[in-house]
Amino acid sequence: MMGWGGMGGFGGFFGLFNMLLFLALLAFLVYLGFRALERWEGRKGKDEALEALRLRYAKGELDEETFKKLKRELEGGEA
Repeated sequence: MMGWGGMGGFGGFFGLFNMLLFLALLAFLVYLGFRALERWEGRKGKDEALEALRLRYAKGELDEETFKKLKRELEGGEA
């Protein structure tokens, strides 16, 4: 007799189902990891742009109004 553990009965289907469920969960976690990495890289780029803007303002290359406008665009993501 094969019982519940063999390929007959429910073992084959539920084993395959569990494996597919695990692979789907793994793919979802990888997807979330890539999205988090993209956001972190994007935020890093904005920080560098803000630092460059602050440096230009400190050197006197920008007036206060232009600095505030550009800073608002960088922080808010406005185009």
